[in-house]
Amino acid sequence: MKDIRILSGKRITPSIETVTALCGVKMPGAAGNTIQELFLHLLPSVQMRLRPRAALTIDLLRIPSDSGRAQKTVKALFAILTVGDSVSRMIQTAMEQQDMLQALVLDAMADSCLFAFEEQLLPSVQQICFEEGYGIERRIELTKDVPADVQKDIFEALDADRSLGVSMTSGFMLRPEKSMSLLFELTDDTEKQAPGHNCGACSAADCALRKEQTLKVTAELVPPAGCGEKPVQKQFSCRKGSILLDVLSEHGISLPAYCGRRGSCGKCRVQLKKGILPVTAQDRAAFSRQQLQHGMRLSCQAVLQDDITVCINKEESGAFQALGVTEPSSASENRRPAEKDHSCRYGIAIDIGTTTLAFSLIRLPDGGILDTYTAVNSQRFFGADVLSRMQAANAGKGQPLRRAVQADLLNGIHTLLNRNSLSPASLGDIVIAANTVMLHLLRGYSCEGLSRHPFTPVTLDIEEISLLELFRDLPEYTGPSLLPERIPVTLLPGISAFVGADITAGLYACDVLNAGENTLFLDLGTNGEMAFQKGHTLYTASAAAGPAFEAANIKWGMPGVAGAISEVAIRGGIPKITTIGECPPAGICGTGVMETIAELLAAGLMDSTGKLNEPYFLSGYPLAQNAQGEQIALLQQDIREIQMAKAAIRAGMETLLIHSGAQWEEVGQIYLAGGFGYFLNVKKAASVGLLPQTAASKTKAVGNTALKGAILYLETKNGTALQEIIKCAKSISLAEDEKFQELYLDHISF
Repeated sequence: MKDIRILSGKRITPSIETVTALCGVKMPGAAGNTIQELFLHLLPSVQMRLRPRAALTIDLLRIPSDSGRAQKTVKALFAILTVGDSVSRMIQTAMEQQDMLQALVLDAMADSCLFAFEEQLLPSVQQICFEEGYGIERRIELTKDVPADVQKDIFEALDADRSLGVSMTSGFMLRPEKSMSLLFELTDDTEKQAPGHNCGACSAADCALRKEQTLKVTAELVPPAGCGEKPVQKQFSCRKGSILLDVLSEHGISLPAYCGRRGSCGKCRVQLKKGILPVTAQDRAAFSRQQLQHGMRLSCQAVLQDDITVCINKEESGAFQALGVTEPSSASENRRPAEKDHSCRYGIAIDIGTTTLAFSLIRLPDGGILDTYTAVNSQRFFGADVLSRMQAANAGKGQPLRRAVQADLLNGIHTLLNRNSLSPASLGDIVIAANTVMLHLLRGYSCEGLSRHPFTPVTLDIEEISLLELFRDLPEYTGPSLLPERIPVTLLPGISAFVGADITAGLYACDVLNAGENTLFLDLGTNGEMAFQKGHTLYTASAAAGPAFEAANIKWGMPGVAGAISEVAIRGGIPKITTIGECPPAGICGTGVMETIAELLAAGLMDSTGKLNEPYFLSGYPLAQNAQGEQIALLQQDIREIQMAKAAIRAGMETLLIHSGAQWEEVGQIYLAGGFGYFLNVKKAASVGLLPQTAASKTKAVGNTALKGAILYLETKNGTALQEIIKCAKSISLAEDEKFQELYLDHISF
């Protein structure tokens, strides 16, 4: 029996721009105002009468061959969607009453709703194809690519009269009138996704909705004040109606969108210097009236309708506080740092973190470290944490996410080779460690299983692939700098959906199973992963701490780049700050946030519940002014974010101890991994309850253990040791653990 899927649309709002265009009016103007007033008057009635439903199935289709002389049979996805007949009846009533303007606007509104429903449906089309093992080769346009009578094949394949209540006339027209067919040719290559309509290839040159108008965007990139660099200006073209954040990203300017492009984090800010960008509701929430007057806008909410010039504060990747590895791996501790030898083979170890990436160039086979390179993960454009990235992937952004990290990896590999004057032919092996979500995004795997219970990954196994497979379909991979396609790439294995290969590599680098004492391993990056070793069992868990420790959801939070406040001391109520690079303050990074909270508590300016004293409760505790004269402050809400993250980490660790039957006194060594942990003042962290006071002296910052583990594997290729770690691991689901919930509440205070 054929699998016909019926989908109902979510709330649909017609576009005023689409309606005016279909009515042949260009807003603004008197005619545009009339259309807009009628649109707003009719909108509630139209929305109330919409009944958006769609039917989809996959079947065989005969279409003209490329030569056009014969036919070929292909797999295709058939779809019919409708918004129902109630709006059509409204149009008919208006025509009977001789109100032609109302009939015209209603007709345009119904078409706009149909187009909006189509856009809403496309991610589901992609997901259905992926689930069935297909990609989308192309969108087949009726009457242009195939004759009109193919609509009958679509209608019959979907049994549309029974599945949707849609009928067809003898001339192959659908009823209700506001219905349409979609047709997609499928391919076995799941990487291909081409469901959208291409206006540039469309033959309807007089279409009112044709999107070929181009605009010019000028971006002025301004480095941190006092850091000795001059502003850089870039210009590029884009389509009218594009989102500014998308346009900037497409041209290599990656702004953080930690909130997943909802306009709530305020991190993708730009300053409008020339042109028009209307103020949105999200802009009003993010900026003061004075800031809005000075042109401050959120690029994720900025719809381009005009040529513009914007000013952007440039983040210095070279100053990013990302951890690489410069010391030898544990298996080569007595060797000197590596020297270049063009007769040698070299390998590259890579750690793909949610926020940063780190690369080390290794001389094979002795494991000597020649060079290290770090960079920002360009996927932050889609959100700060793994949850927002998964949501973006599941909403149809899987390919852009994959290509972003592919491009980052390719750039890092070339950077290491070029600045060490090594040819691509000298490269032997590449080893990659990353959390489970990052590896799924890199490989193009579906994240659907990771986003809902029981949180099932596509795979956790070690993967051996070629460089060609790693960079498949990446345009930048071709050209004179082509890397050898057969270079082997190893993706290290993970433990569970949220305790990934980065933790496996970290436990391997620290040799936790052979520690000889009870050992707690804690990685405080964008996620909070932990493992407690007792005997020959590893109790592992991941705490939902969110990106608070990296300041992603902090009002004035920023990554560890030049100008970020990283250290704070309060004396007599007055803050003394230290910034990265000793540059003028621009914001506050994760360690600076933690130190400020510890100092506020010690100074009596905040109580143990996390409440700031007056007068700081409403406006926050001021730390410094930035170059624009704005007050950088730690707000009450910021403290709550850290408070919840701290409680989750502390409760998670103690839950593991309970499952193992151990007490804090029995913990012999605590390894604190990751960038935040490396720069963290452990005593101050203990003073606010992240760790017990007695545990501070047992805690050792071990840096980027994921990268260290990848380096060690490059040197030893000891897959048995990795499998032993995974075999000994026992995953604890904190979300389902009642004791964790109790402990979380116990540790919510500072």
